[in-house]
Amino acid sequence: MTVAEIEQYLAPIRHEYPDPRSLIIPALKYAQGDAGWLPPEAMAAVAEATGFSQAYVESVATFYDRLYVDEVGRYCINVCVTLSCMLRGSDELFEHIADYLGLDGEGTTDDGMFTLARVQCIGACDRAPCLQVDSGVQLGPLEPADATCLIDDLRAEPAPARYDR
Repeated sequence: MTVAEIEQYLAPIRHEYPDPRSLIIPALKYAQGDAGWLPPEAMAAVAEATGFSQAYVESVATFYDRLYVDEVGRYCINVCVTLSCMLRGSDELFEHIADYLGLDGEGTTDDGMFTLARVQCIGACDRAPCLQVDSGVQLGPLEPADATCLIDDLRAEPAPARYDR
């Protein structure tokens, strides 16, 4: 991702963000694009395109759990672990998914297909325990068996286009 590409993306929406700091998140989401994560070069390009320091841009990127500063799998499974979900079994759901994927907690599977993470509220408290696949599909309430079916279905699908991470 180049500075010019990010500037071109931001040009038509710049007027929607009176505070220039607000442009950092859409710029980071755009820079995350096809790769699905933000390598240091992408964050440097966002910093230059928005006029902020790379340290400031990195502080924003590391604060939000749907901006990835490390390589991730083809699918990111984010299990909500806030109070509503925890009280309804998110810890057990997370552990089941980790075991099923062969992970020891959070991380990416050896085949690079899945990244599993604990995240804070995804805004589906009425469907606790819930999870989110990538930055879009929210599912819940889920039993461990439901998560197993979801993973099997994702393994069977062709690779998705990365468009909203």
